Amino acid sequence: MLQTHSLPQAKELVERSFAQYLATLYLKPQQQAITELTAELTRIDFQLAPVDVAVMEGYQKLKEHLKVERRILKDLQHQAEASVSKAVSQLLQQVQPGVILYLKGKNVPVSSPVPAVLVAKQKGSGQFPYLVCLSAANRWYVATTADVMGLDGFPEVADDQASNGSTEDYSTGSTQGESSDIINLRCLDIGTLQPLEGLEIKPGQVKSGNEDTEALANQVPTIAQLWVAPEVREQQGVVADLEGQMETHALRQWGNPSQLIKRHKKRLFLQEQINQRQAKFREYQAQHWHEFLNLIEILKASGSLEDLTPTVLGQVAASVRGENELWLALAMLSGELDDLDPHQLAAACSAIVTETPRPDSWTNYKPSDEVLEALANLRRIRRQVFQLQRRYHVALPVWSEDRLIGLIEQWSLGKSWREICGNTSLDEGDVVRILRRTLDILSQIPHVLPLSESLKANAIRAAQLLDRFPVNERVN
Repeated sequence: MLQTHSLPQAKELVERSFAQYLATLYLKPQQQAITELTAELTRIDFQLAPVDVAVMEGYQKLKEHLKVERRILKDLQHQAEASVSKAVSQLLQQVQPGVILYLKGKNVPVSSPVPAVLVAKQKGSGQFPYLVCLSAANRWYVATTADVMGLDGFPEVADDQASNGSTEDYSTGSTQGESSDIINLRCLDIGTLQPLEGLEIKPGQVKSGNEDTEALANQVPTIAQLWVAPEVREQQGVVADLEGQMETHALRQWGNPSQLIKRHKKRLFLQEQINQRQAKFREYQAQHWHEFLNLIEILKASGSLEDLTPTVLGQVAASVRGENELWLALAMLSGELDDLDPHQLAAACSAIVTETPRPDSWTNYKPSDEVLEALANLRRIRRQVFQLQRRYHVALPVWSEDRLIGLIEQWSLGKSWREICGNTSLDEGDVVRILRRTLDILSQIPHVLPLSESLKANAIRAAQLLDRFPVNERVN
């Protein structure tokens, strides 16, 4: 093509080729997908046209900030609850009946803590006692210390001690200062009340009270006043402030922020999809032209082209037909085939045009040493062709198969068809195909002007030797 056309003309021919036409058909679904995605993107762009993107991004940053602060609040709450739980469990060993507890846990599965007055402590299965309590709803509960989330008046005791200069180590239950501070916990007078008869002292047991316990139940608070650690209270303020900012954010003037952000994210996703598909479309559309340019680079690197003008090697490559014309031209100009006898030349040519046979293929005929030596001398050239193709991302076969070429040599020497087929695992069709492919390349050699006269003459004779039935199906 480069011998008769300029590069722009060659590009036009490549783009008008049948291969390019097939590629265009293959790309039609891709074009349709791009059209549909673009239409959807346009619709979303129209919906979000009034929205200030900067305001939306500010809202998203504020939302992420709130998410982080809520995570911090949750961690602080867990830490505070663990600290209070440990302190309360130690205090429960000292407190007396009448103290108001806040119950919620494994044995008191409720959504909100239940205020209840401690009526009695009963021996438990471990070192901590079971707690028998009465709630404001006049219901009896049997709980463990692990079910107590707090005490009514705790840790105001600690606050009082801090103001009086005394401290309490809640992890051990010991008090430095006045031990009477434990009495500052709010208590109710339960008199001589005992657990309800028939109530099984087992964690998780619940039983309704009677008229005798109704008066005491009415004195129990209905809402738990749980203590909040200072650091938790401070973090709650931070979270509340951010929630307030989100509630009054400017983004709300255009609608529901969550829906707006969802559309914005979809818009970004659609744009990315369109860009990716368009890039692939352009890549596939220009694939054959890029392959053509890569082939030009290989021809330049191999010495087949000077600028865009074919050299002698390039003229030989342009004159032959095959799966890899550069490899055939290099082999023909190498001089390794010039001195081979016709039957040996046929075998060598078969090696450079025959594809890799199946692993289980075999023949009883071995090629002559001259043929094997010539093919061995071509390996360096073959390796260079592989390297060039790999560098420019071109995948063309560079055949050099010598396992079955003994068949070609023996056929050229006059062996009968029956003998040939009886000494190979190939079926007759495969043998004919290999012989005809070899005959094709031999028939081209005499018409390639730059080649040596000895090679042309031997090719003519080798073609004559191969061209007999069933390779040649002419009827005499």
